[in-house]
Amino acid sequence: MDLAVAYNLTLPPREVLRLQGYKRPTDTPTPEVVAILEEALREARRLLAPRHTFRVFDVAAVTPEGIRLAGGETLRFAGAERRWGTFTQVALGILTVGEALEQRVDALLEQREFPLAFMLDAAGWVAIEEVALALTNTICNVHIARGLKVTPRHSPGYGGWDIWDQQVFFRLLPAERIGVRINDYCVMIPGKSLSFGAGIGPAARVEQVHKCQRCDLRDCAFRLVPRRGAGPLESETFRAREGTWERLLGRS
Repeated sequence: MDLAVAYNLTLPPREVLRLQGYKRPTDTPTPEVVAILEEALREARRLLAPRHTFRVFDVAAVTPEGIRLAGGETLRFAGAERRWGTFTQVALGILTVGEALEQRVDALLEQREFPLAFMLDAAGWVAIEEVALALTNTICNVHIARGLKVTPRHSPGYGGWDIWDQQVFFRLLPAERIGVRINDYCVMIPGKSLSFGAGIGPAARVEQVHKCQRCDLRDCAFRLVPRRGAGPLESETFRAREGTWERLLGRS
């Protein structure tokens, strides 16, 4: 299935800095850090080349252990029905921002330009999330027009989905067309790539529980929201320093 996706990547500066540890209201970057951030964003926008491959598969059966597709492949996603409700199809996708950004990060590390290298790497992680959001929003809009619901996306290696199903993804999808491959340990290359699945059907569950609320990695640098039952994160008070950000970025 061909999907035309508008990848208008904004790369929010605050998200890039959040991955660099600026999480608290008092974590205000210095002008020197802001200058590095702006250079990293310029480089990222020049280097990013988002691409995707995507396909919808009919479901033959859903068991507590996983999903059997009509073509015979099995996805070892334990608890899929609990998370996705009743679904009749599964959408599988692989996406990437390309390898140019990672090559530039490697070159900067070789030159010992560590601050810019780490900031550019963080911009790449923000970009891959933006690409995933744009693609999944497009998938949702296409299927909503057909009277179908699409569940939140989920990926192998998280929340009951066996990481070795990456091999199934790469058997079913022409990832080579977008320049992505996996190694023997199911790690995708380029690293700024992502695979995901989503359930589709008239009665699919579309509850938008954030992925971080389902994750038990308490000290993860990528965490966006608290775990279920946890207290609020200090990083949720970003809005309290809106004026400071705007001033440092020259927008006030």
